[in-house]
Amino acid sequence: MKRIPIACYFILLLAPFAQPELTVAEDQLSDFTRPNFQVSRPPINNKIQPDRAMHADLSTFANEAWILPVRSSHLSPGPVKPRSLKMPGLQPFFLVGEDPHSLVWLRQRAAKLQEMGAAGLAVEVADTEALARIRAAAPGITILPVNGNDIATRLQIEHYPVLITATSLEQ
Repeated sequence: MKRIPIACYFILLLAPFAQPELTVAEDQLSDFTRPNFQVSRPPINNKIQPDRAMHADLSTFANEAWILPVRSSHLSPGPVKPRSLKMPGLQPFFLVGEDPHSLVWLRQRAAKLQEMGAAGLAVEVADTEALARIRAAAPGITILPVNGNDIATRLQIEHYPVLITATSLEQ
């Protein structure tokens, strides 16, 4: 089975949040740094795109059965010690599995996760039915099946469920 690097999933998850920023080198704007044109987005399917970032529900674009099962050998269900992070600009996301603890965690925090615009990564999923149960625990939130080993290594975490924001890592 062909594996897709975790970086590809992050690019897809975070692409809607990318917004160009103007960096000013001096106190006065030069002709080079002064914005003198309006960026426009072409309409898709004859619909005008809004100017604000939107959450992409990538699950509607492809049948994910080909990627299942997803197993993350570096992660397991369990307690996570909260700690602060310094990752400016990182959009909130969370890691969950199909275990009962993750499903309860998702149900309890679904409103907060949706309010903060968090996207979910299901790091332990056996089949499409398990993925459906995970998504049913937090309706309206994008949750994609992804191997979480790279994230676990980079963030030095061993357990899920966990919420990762620009400033903290917490359960």
